[in-house]
Amino acid sequence: PRGVEGQEITWSTLAQLQHYPLLPTMRVFINTMTLPHKYWITPSSDHQSKAWLQRFEQQLDADIELIQLRSKSPLDSQFIADIYARCRQKNVKLLLNTPNKTFATAISDGWHLSTAEMQALDARPCADEQLLGASTHNLSEALQAQEMGADFVVISPVQATQTHPDTTPIGWDVAKEVVDRLNIPVYFLGGMTLADLDRTRALGAQGIAGVSAF
Repeated sequence: PRGVEGQEITWSTLAQLQHYPLLPTMRVFINTMTLPHKYWITPSSDHQSKAWLQRFEQQLDADIELIQLRSKSPLDSQFIADIYARCRQKNVKLLLNTPNKTFATAISDGWHLSTAEMQALDARPCADEQLLGASTHNLSEALQAQEMGADFVVISPVQATQTHPDTTPIGWDVAKEVVDRLNIPVYFLGGMTLADLDRTRALGAQGIAGVSAF
């Protein structure tokens, strides 16, 4: 390859791309290429129980490459550090979705925002080298997350779920509209199983997310 307008051309690994002064818009392309098609969300309670830790280790030994550590209450920093160390050993990225986010910790690869947290922000709260995801439930929220600076969004619930039986699913057509209107990767959440992955990818989404989908 050669730069027909005088651009410098070089082959680079994905890891080395961060050393180049790339345009901000390149982050979207890189994320689309590198984000996996499955996003596992941990159970949100009993984190230090034997069952929780066994489930976590099972996912590390599977083909999961992106994990959201989700908790409704603050977690001990040493516990998070230990979880992150295990993820790094397996080349798995870990995002934190816990209360009182600092956006400055060195014991994760980034953050995942609730819808309320995302809507309270005017700008991206963390460094560009950290991943930032956001939970959304309609097109308006998804567009807001993109404008705020999220690297990807999760749209839900696409289908009915056992955990939220009274919540009306948005359906596949609405989820596809979100994919079509956004310029950043989109994960589908809610009633997803591995059987839905091909359909989700065919609609242009990055993949599926879930607690029990994998």
